[in-house]
Amino acid sequence: MPSETLDLLKRLARDYGREYAPQYALAIVAMVVVAGTTALSAYVMKHVVDTIFVHQNRAALVGITLGIVAIFLVKGIAAYASEVMVGVIGNRLVAETQRRMFNHLLKVDVAYFQKHSSSDLVTRISNNAASTRDVLNMISMSFGRDLFTIIGLVGTMIVLDPIMTAISLIGGPLIAVASRKLRQRVQKAAKSEVNSTAGIIQATRELSQGTLVVKSFQLENHMRTRAMNAISAVERLNTKMLRIKATVNPMMEAAGGFAVAGVVFYAGWRNLYYGDSPGQFFAFITALLMCADPARRVSRVHLQLASAIVGVRMMYDLLDTPAKEEEPPGKPDLHVTGGEIEFHDVSFSYVRGKHVINGLNLTAPAGKTTALVGLSGGGKTTIFSLLQRFREPDAGFITIDGQNIASASLVSVRRNISTVGQDAFLFEGTIIDNIRTGLEAASEQKCIDAAKSANADEFIIKLPKKYESQVGELGTQVSGGQRQRIALARAFLKDAPIILLDEPTSALDSHTEEIIQRELKQLTKGKTTLVIAHRLSTILHADLIHVIDAGRVVESGTHDELLSQGGAYSRLFKLQFSKYAEQKDALARAV
Repeated sequence: MPSETLDLLKRLARDYGREYAPQYALAIVAMVVVAGTTALSAYVMKHVVDTIFVHQNRAALVGITLGIVAIFLVKGIAAYASEVMVGVIGNRLVAETQRRMFNHLLKVDVAYFQKHSSSDLVTRISNNAASTRDVLNMISMSFGRDLFTIIGLVGTMIVLDPIMTAISLIGGPLIAVASRKLRQRVQKAAKSEVNSTAGIIQATRELSQGTLVVKSFQLENHMRTRAMNAISAVERLNTKMLRIKATVNPMMEAAGGFAVAGVVFYAGWRNLYYGDSPGQFFAFITALLMCADPARRVSRVHLQLASAIVGVRMMYDLLDTPAKEEEPPGKPDLHVTGGEIEFHDVSFSYVRGKHVINGLNLTAPAGKTTALVGLSGGGKTTIFSLLQRFREPDAGFITIDGQNIASASLVSVRRNISTVGQDAFLFEGTIIDNIRTGLEAASEQKCIDAAKSANADEFIIKLPKKYESQVGELGTQVSGGQRQRIALARAFLKDAPIILLDEPTSALDSHTEEIIQRELKQLTKGKTTLVIAHRLSTILHADLIHVIDAGRVVESGTHDELLSQGGAYSRLFKLQFSKYAEQKDALARAV
């Protein structure tokens, strides 16, 4: 067995062995009983043949018959107990592993989710978690029940005839060598199969969530090809693993055939020339044949283990990802009084050596609205990520009211910040559940008041179930404007002193934009607000504008001040905003 596999098995034993040791001990006791009764049922055949059929002992008939019934009754009860106990433990293992994996995902940083697709994560939690159960069940059932059974039966065979036992075991080493080579092929195919399964999930998820785009751009053939290729790959790899695993069967049958033939020849020779008891031969051949199934399962367990261990490795890959958002206890809370935000010579890079934020010095005055403008890729969204501590600066630090946010508890930093973005994310559930997201203790009336403040109550009360209406997966059962108003209601309910707006009206029509802008003014009143600005109306209402270019502030001031300077802002205004202003003026004159 490879050292990596042994290390993973040792780790599984450390992680789960102590907690489930008593249950596994009981299951093993039951397996030993199964093994013992199996061996005894083979041995009793000697007395069946010799005592009843050869010596015609009528008095022993009832006793031997009742003994056989008792043996199989005890065996059945023990087999049931061991199977149920192992199954219950296995289900608990899967549930516990899934809890561990999901809880760990909550503690990893945003970068991890950007590197791994949702389908990959779904596969890890659903399939890889089950691998822990599969591996431990294989070990307990195959190296427990089956191995004990083989030991018991081989022990019976040795007691009956050591020479016949040696003859029957000649093929064992050859099967062991062949199984080792097959295991490597199974492990490679299993890893590819996991990746292909993730491809099926990904294609299905994209079809479900992007069905309008698929139909609008007539992507049915493209999506079909992607899905069919992934499905065919899984089918091909499963068939490959099936063939590899099935290779064990003819090897076992051939070895079994030679073993039985050798035993029959030797026993027949002994009987013909030395008059050995036929009962001994029948008992031995019974034990040998009863060894076949458990021996076959044990010989295949290496191949099955090679497949399942891939899932265990992927599970630990996730669990070993640094939990960057797990903080040591005792960090002080952030106490916001005014809400002034300052970036002090902050630098950050997604890829080492390529700075997105480069020596940034920026101030957002308390209780004021500060707009960030600039060309795409300048680092505006990254500034929001750093402020919420989704990522940590490579250099420099950020303060709120003079407090370094890196020194404050993460939960207190995010508790004091509300974010409303371009694409409002809604969880599957009811409208009121989405409004009270993160504030589950909020009363229904407070949620309704927040919805009224966001002008969401107007459309909610017209729905059949009002606030108990389902929004659907990703909010697909409400319009874009309605999603934004629900997101605004969420921000009103949170009532944080700092507001981050990633131009939440940029994807809305002019009428809905006007409604949302009115509610945004109410939301940001008296609060420190940072807004990534793409619309002229947002810039004109800002108290301070920072022009961001290549991760630095190149200009700061009000709209009029910056426009009069004829610098970067003036050029940006002419490029991005002047046409919008002309269109808006023309529309106003037409109306």
